[in-house]
Amino acid sequence: MSQTASRRAAVVADDLRDRGFALDDDGWVSVASEGPTALAGVDAPLAVLPLADSTPLAVVSAIANAAHEGRVPVLVADRRTEAAIEPVLSEPFLLRGQGSAGREFHTVEDRILLSDDSYACVGASGDIEWFEDGVSDDPPLVLEVGGEEVTALDSVDGLACPGPSVSAFRYSYARGEDGLFRVFADGQTVGRYTGVSAMRADGFRPVALPLVPEHHVREHGRLARATLVATVGSDGTVSYRSLS
Repeated sequence: MSQTASRRAAVVADDLRDRGFALDDDGWVSVASEGPTALAGVDAPLAVLPLADSTPLAVVSAIANAAHEGRVPVLVADRRTEAAIEPVLSEPFLLRGQGSAGREFHTVEDRILLSDDSYACVGASGDIEWFEDGVSDDPPLVLEVGGEEVTALDSVDGLACPGPSVSAFRYSYARGEDGLFRVFADGQTVGRYTGVSAMRADGFRPVALPLVPEHHVREHGRLARATLVATVGSDGTVSYRSLS
């Protein structure tokens, strides 16, 4: 954590104390309890969490960790970070979109491990988009790249261990004993590369994993949805905002 982020979190902790909360330290997290419930709208302790970065994975990880401990996440951010994380926290919460055709997902940096211990990749340019094709209990999960369908899994559960079958994707890649990355198509090697950057330069790139909310926030969803974003003004005043 940077010194600036640490100082900002300390200001938020002091502000919560001034509002009547009791503050305790739980490792690197300050926990505010026994204070007014109107701030978060639920009767639960607050966890003051300075964001390491504004990526969807960093945001959902912070929220999930706090909710798991029975706390409402208070994400400490500057104005730029607040603007960056708003699409993740605003309705539909932790989703890129929600329409009549189903849920649309943000992507995260994690790779997709396939059942043969290789990783999924694509050989097409364009935006990677994950969405559900339907609103039933377990609708198919579809991947499009550049507007073209690449694969469809039975449901989001198809991403769970042991992972999708290698046949679900046209391309996959793995690191060999010689340290080189090999890209495969139909079980045959179609390229050898010194690293992912070299793969990308040749038109192959790992498939970004969709952020499926229930795969991260496994319990205390009500606390997760009560997430607050705390920003510190230039005059030291703290404002709290719910984005959902």
